Amino acid sequence: MTKQDFIQRVLTILNEADNVIDGATLIGADMVKIDLYVENLYPAAWRRAVNVLPRHFFKSYSFAGQPHVQNKPQGTGYVVLPDDFLVLTSFKMRGWDSACLVLQPETPAINSRQANEYTRGTWKRPVCVRRVIVDSTSLTKPKDVLFYYSMWRTDSLTDHGSDSLTDHGSTSLTDHIYEIETALYIKNVKALTETGGTVDIDERLIEPLAYLTASTVLTSMEKYDLAKMLDQKFTEIA
Repeated sequence: MTKQDFIQRVLTILNEADNVIDGATLIGADMVKIDLYVENLYPAAWRRAVNVLPRHFFKSYSFAGQPHVQNKPQGTGYVVLPDDFLVLTSFKMRGWDSACLVLQPETPAINSRQANEYTRGTWKRPVCVRRVIVDSTSLTKPKDVLFYYSMWRTDSLTDHGSDSLTDHGSTSLTDHIYEIETALYIKNVKALTETGGTVDIDERLIEPLAYLTASTVLTSMEKYDLAKMLDQKFTEIA
């Protein structure tokens, strides 16, 4: 499907929902204006889709190569998130039993739990949060980071014992287990694009995204009842 094909599909859905907008059918109205509505509002529809549809419908990208700062004495660290980061798909440090699939916003309640060594996350149940930091290299531009609490602390190795490290394939706490095993995210789409004449959308997403985009266009035109109707249709087909 080409970019124009997708836009045409959205226009068809709009016309099926309401044949007249401001006294003119969409197909027969100012096509350039309607095309721009669809293109400009597509990123908002994309973000809505990411929030409600299965993550495996969307292409994931690695951010394992991003700057990684470690605090081994405290068993914490952070990875700077890419500028186009939208949502986390999966993050796992080497030695963790499971991956973090959700990146929670940092809150005082989370900070309080993670400050307590008896209630903080562990390699069995790791905890990651999204934090904004300012350091000496970015005083004028705060960094959005994934902050993790759940590594072994090098100031209390005897609390865990060497056997647990061997079980996880690590012979040196300081040299090995602070490695990122998986770091995947979904990008924040800023435009409706195509590659080689084909729109950059998974085939499973084309129809749901077309309905969400049409709904978003109608919402921008304050046609809330029609937008709600298309949202219901999206729920049925998604």
